Amino acid sequence: MNTVLEQPFAEQFREPNTPYLSPSRVGDFFGFKVQELAERAHVHRNTPTARPQAPQLQRYMQDMLRALAVATEMTGDKARAAFLLRNEPLRPFDYKTADVLIQEGRTDAVVAYLQSLAGGAAG
Repeated sequence: MNTVLEQPFAEQFREPNTPYLSPSRVGDFFGFKVQELAERAHVHRNTPTARPQAPQLQRYMQDMLRALAVATEMTGDKARAAFLLRNEPLRPFDYKTADVLIQEGRTDAVVAYLQSLAGGAAG
């Protein structure tokens, strides 16, 4: 039996031949320059290029991809989902965007909120 598995969501953002996410791929997708990605992750501006495997940077990118995965399921479009994460003010969070909340370390709240929206739309 020959089964073809769908590529995992995060695989497209992987640093080639490594077990970690690529700052340049994540940054390019979301429209962040390297320095902006560093600021959002609260790391030194050289970290994305000098130490892309740094835990704090990887954690921020993983959190962005978690939220992106949920938003993509809701919208059916990764580009639209990324736009909404960066720009849509969320009323229950004092009109902060998901991007700002993730920078504040509130990824779980963002994911739970997006899942509740998706559940409301589906159920």
